[in-house]
Parts: sequence; C-alpha cells; structure tokens
Amino acid sequence: MALILIGGLCLLIGLVFLPLPPPFFGMVFIALGLPLLAAGSKRTRRLIQHLRWRYYRHNAKIEYLLARLPGFLRRHGHKTRPDVLVRLNKKR
Repeated sequence: MALILIGGLCLLIGLVFLPLPPPFFGMVFIALGLPLLAAGSKRTRRLIQHLRWRYYRHNAKIEYLLARLPGFLRRHGHKTRPDVLVRLNKKR
C-alpha cells in the first residue's frame, strides 16, 4: 500500500511541476512514480504495459530512461515491457 501512495504522490508532483520552467524536473517525478505504482499494483502494471505497447514508438525512449534509473525502479520498470503483448498479438 505504501508503494501505491508514494508512487501516486510522485506522479501527482510530477504532473504539477511539468509546466514549470525546467520541464525535466516534472519528468523526473513522473519517471519515479510510474515504476513505484507498477510495483504496488498488478492492474497499474498491466495498464502501463498496454500503454507502452500502444505507443510502441516511444518505447525505445522509455527503455533508455529505465537503464539510467536505480536498480529497484529499473527492475519494476522492466516488468512493464510490452513484449508479452506483442507476442500475443502475433499469435492472433
């Protein structure tokens, strides 16, 4: 439950700081909040996985950012990889 609360708080702070002058500051909080939410909730992890599959062009940028995150966040960020959904759609 704590991961969901901390992740939601980071995401909310990131969305608030996004329009402020240094835009990367808000993106840092968003990049921290999403893996924390994915670690705390399977439903959120599947939603992020679906969004990464749907906007697959941006997936390379996400993988680039995940490689530079700390180990805990990187591990939970990799759980949202859309590879499973790509394989499922190829089977259909």
